[in-house]
Parts: sequence; structure tokens; C-alpha cells
Amino acid sequence: MLENEDEKLLTVNDVRALRKEITLMHGALAKDVLEHTPLIKKVVDRFSDYGLDRIWTEKLLAPLAGTTLEEDEEILIAYVLEELDSLLKVEEEAKNLTKTVRVIVGATGIGKTSLIGKIAARYRYFLSKSHKVGFVNFDQHKVGSEEQLENYAEAMAITLVPIEAFFEEEYDLLLVDTAGGLGNNLKNLHDLIDLIDRNSDYAIEISLVLSATSKIKDLAYVNNAFAGLNITNFILTKLDETSDVSELVNFLIQEKKSVSYISTGQQIPEDLVVATKEYILNEFMKKNV
Repeated sequence: MLENEDEKLLTVNDVRALRKEITLMHGALAKDVLEHTPLIKKVVDRFSDYGLDRIWTEKLLAPLAGTTLEEDEEILIAYVLEELDSLLKVEEEAKNLTKTVRVIVGATGIGKTSLIGKIAARYRYFLSKSHKVGFVNFDQHKVGSEEQLENYAEAMAITLVPIEAFFEEEYDLLLVDTAGGLGNNLKNLHDLIDLIDRNSDYAIEISLVLSATSKIKDLAYVNNAFAGLNITNFILTKLDETSDVSELVNFLIQEKKSVSYISTGQQIPEDLVVATKEYILNEFMKKNV
């Protein structure tokens, strides 16, 4: 049994090494090939049922027709998962930040303020270094946003920094809460980023928050709306509110931008995890078993 598993692993590794040498076929040709390879078609159908983009999967597997790999369903499934793993991108959590501003942007109702509370708690209390963290409210439109940040600030002993006092004191990490919307406040955000850039030596990161409950068209729409900000990374929320993350996976393998955190609930900071490829793929597979 172990011998068989080792052989399969070696075969997957061999296929992975040859990936660059495979020329992907056009969709129509791939479909024609798959009609004559029932096992490959079965695997394509399976991942299509899971919600993975069918054309992408067909183009991936069609070049394997006519090889010994077309006769092993487990290898074909492993090959798809290996390719997904290679396309997903995640970002390691920096454990020792200094003079960093993280601007959190995204649509209304995406959970930006509670997300800021979770990130702040991690850096203030749960990493090996206790960071000096500050909150900055740049959301003048949402009723109650400042009160929510004030509550977090009081509970965590974290300073709520007024915009006008931005540069009076140094922080390891400043977390900026912004107004929701689909890019209609970009000018204000550009002005804020320019203000920070011209008046300080803080490193600036811009995180776009995306909901795991959104369809791929909506994810792309939000991403395009904020594209002018030169987004550093994605943060995913509401994984606890969906039973299907296939739209999210399709979007992530298309965009190829790193995911830094994943929010899985309302608890602070327990329901925030550092993103890993394994976590995303496990969520994708377990919700299809």
C-alpha cells in the first residue's frame, strides 16, 4: 500500500515538473479530446460540480490524454489540486512590524471595522512581540463606526489616533478604517495615502477586503473598483457564512494576488487566521465532500 502511494506521489511530482512543457489546448479542442478519455472527463465533471471553472479544468487535463496518467483517477485529482496550489498566493504574517500603515478598504458591510479589531488584537497581544498599535478612523459616513473603534480601543488599550495627530507619535502599526463603497471615495483615499507618503517614512499597505459569499462577477467588480489604489493584498471575510467557496477560488486563481488573512466569524481575535494555501484548498474540498 505504501509503495503504491509513493509511486503516485512521484508521478504527481513528475507531472508537476513537466507542467512548463505542456502547451494548453484551446477550449473546443480540449472538449473534443475529453470525449475520448472517459476518466479525464469524469474528473472534469467532478470539479465542475464542485464549482471550479470547467474550461480551466478541461485545458489543464486535456494534454494528459494519451499518457498513462489518464488511467488513474487519483493522480488526475491530485494534479488538479497541485495546479490550484501553485496558482493560489498567500502572504506570510510579518511578526515584527515597525512604522507600518495598513489601510483597510472594501465594500459596505464587509466587516472592515471588526477585522481591524482582530488584526490589532493579534499584533498587540498574540505575537511574540507586543506591537504599539493605533486605530485611525477614516470613515466619516458610517453611523457608529467611530463608536465601534472607540470600544475596541478602550477594551484593548489601543490609541484611537485623530487624523490631525497622525504624525505626532510613532507606532509599529496604524490600522486605518475607511468608508465602504465601490471606489466612490478613491480621491479621499488617494489624498490620505499621499499625505502619509509625503509627511512620514511609514510603509503603506492597502488591503482589499472581499466576502467569501460573493459571486465571481461581484468579486471582480469590487476588485476593479479599487484597482486605482494599487492593492497590496486581499483579506477574506465571511467564510463561516457560505457552504461554497468555489467562486472565490476561481477568482483567486485568476487574479494571482496574495491573501493575507481569513476571517471565519465574529470572535476577536480567535476568528482570524493567517491565510495558507492548505486552508483555502481544504475549505474548497471539504465543502464538496
